[in-house]
Amino acid sequence: MVECEILVLEDETFIALDIELTLAEAGFQNISVHTRSDSALQWLAGTTPHAALLDVNLGQGETSVTVATRLKEVGVPFAFLTGYSDGVDALPADLSGARRMTKPFESDALVGAVTAMIAQAQACPSLAD
Repeated sequence: MVECEILVLEDETFIALDIELTLAEAGFQNISVHTRSDSALQWLAGTTPHAALLDVNLGQGETSVTVATRLKEVGVPFAFLTGYSDGVDALPADLSGARRMTKPFESDALVGAVTAMIAQAQACPSLAD
């Protein structure tokens, strides 16, 4: 079991549940799923996750840019999830180099990305156990 805190910000409920299930099946225990950036930001006020997966476009003109900016400020590794090609989801220059995953993605790729982010940042001691 991996006791890392993982933030998932995804507006589509079925995709969010699929991500949560995929990570749980891979052994991740503490997965916090949010569908709106304000909810994620409120959660971040009291918790610092070890990694995050952020849907770029949250619908109705909302994006995950504010959450990504907050994560970057505190040094939390994250990946943007998008159903669009690289050019469609324009990101601010300071976030343009962030890791991206195009939906749909394979379960192994998702778990691999989260594991790599945590390992690269050496953020979660239980990952090495």
